[in-house]
Amino acid sequence: MAEKEAIEEAHSKLRFKLLREILPPKVRHYRKAVSPYYENSPPTKEEMEIMESCPKVDRENLEELLQEENFYLVMNWYRGSESADKEVFDDADDFLDIMSRRRIPWVPVLIYKLKESDNHKKRPAVVFLHGMNKNKEFLRPLLKAYASRGYIAISVDACYHGERATNTNAFRDVYDLMRLADYLTEREDVDPSRIGITGISLGGIHAWFAAVADTRYSVVVPLIAVRAFQWAIDNDKWKGQVDSMEPLFEVARHNLGKERMDKEVVEKAFDHISPGLTSDFDAPYSIPAIAPRPLLIINGAEDPQCPVEGLEVTSSKAIQAYEAFQCVDNFKFIAEAGVGHQLTRLQMKESSDWFDRFLKPYS
Repeated sequence: MAEKEAIEEAHSKLRFKLLREILPPKVRHYRKAVSPYYENSPPTKEEMEIMESCPKVDRENLEELLQEENFYLVMNWYRGSESADKEVFDDADDFLDIMSRRRIPWVPVLIYKLKESDNHKKRPAVVFLHGMNKNKEFLRPLLKAYASRGYIAISVDACYHGERATNTNAFRDVYDLMRLADYLTEREDVDPSRIGITGISLGGIHAWFAAVADTRYSVVVPLIAVRAFQWAIDNDKWKGQVDSMEPLFEVARHNLGKERMDKEVVEKAFDHISPGLTSDFDAPYSIPAIAPRPLLIINGAEDPQCPVEGLEVTSSKAIQAYEAFQCVDNFKFIAEAGVGHQLTRLQMKESSDWFDRFLKPYS
């Protein structure tokens, strides 16, 4: 019991530190997105085939049974008049122009659910987060598959992606996801005790930290995302991460007056991305803070961006935390053999099974 209480106290302190890094505005209102902007190229044939392999309920004319919602969550970080809630916008372009000029951050949201769902029965929800250079529309096959199984399936554009590609006033993604949780818990068709979150690569990192910051995300599945940042620096395993975001690291190298990329540049860049990323909030400290909530981590065993050998301490500390809560079966770590930084059918199946096991969409 003493160990459990000590772990709970440590997790509470970590969560408090993380929340101090996040600004405190609240969701004010949301507007319908009339013409969602699809910035990036569509998924490749291979990516589509992998996402299409996601388990779904075989329903005749599924597309006709699905309801799609598009809208914006608008963050009230300013002190505007109450009449702002009553404003009407001619179209999405008009809305975005006004939001930009007023410097009001907004988050585009895409939702799929079954039309035939009983509106009086609350359903589980899963938030899906895209990777680097993708957008929320990229994840449509997964949203539809989960919706076919009775979930409310949600995706949003990350900062500097999709409809937010030119929005320089966006808040950090973890904060956005906390406000998204506010919205979801207020929906009449969502069970606030059954909200899961998952993401791919960059989206998986966002899902990981959102779950640390906000315990309303009750089931967590980061895919090809979890990595020990300081371990990678200490063991010269940072090249894969640098290659994935080369422009950012090149700016850091230039600002430090370095001729070549080195550990100092990488550490400074990580600290710029998110203070504490290589210390208090690194994987060995933040991943265990998700306990006792169900957590499935899936990485590629050959992924240069997320070296699995660097996660031994993280996995060990996570197991210790889950054992203290007497729910060790709520944690699972899969290192998929022969796989690099890529989506796979195994990831689709394992993550679906994990959500079904703990969120029970058929109940």
